[in-house]
Amino acid sequence: MRLPVLSALIGIGCFGPALAGWAPTIFEGETKRAIQGCAAKSTDDAWSCAFIRCEPDGSGLGLYLDIPGALLDGPIVLAVDGRDFPLNLEDTSGPFGGAYRVAGTDSVMFSALSSGKSLRIRLEGLKKGYDVIPLAGIAPALRKLNQSCKSG
Repeated sequence: MRLPVLSALIGIGCFGPALAGWAPTIFEGETKRAIQGCAAKSTDDAWSCAFIRCEPDGSGLGLYLDIPGALLDGPIVLAVDGRDFPLNLEDTSGPFGGAYRVAGTDSVMFSALSSGKSLRIRLEGLKKGYDVIPLAGIAPALRKLNQSCKSG
């Protein structure tokens, strides 16, 4: 269901100027173990957001995407400053409403995100403007998240 995601994003003022950086998510139970960033064009009617979280099974960081009406199970290409990462999407009943988990992420990709300027989502049917999530502020947010993951 998309409504919880939309309500949470509206609740934190994720749309508009607040999109300039990555910040902890306000999803219940996730504030200390997840961060989020959204496309600059996101509104309360249409958005694309990414979430990075400490996976509770200890497997490291997980990446989730929520782009209502655009994502389907299957392959996707994420590009960080022109470097392509072909990955797969998994439908999930995870903590971010209708977000899909991105399978196949690794430390190389998270390192690229940490030093990159933008994350481009290459997926057929995705509207221009919703295909780019700025990475401003992700490096310090990701460092803090990694510390939080390690401490518990």
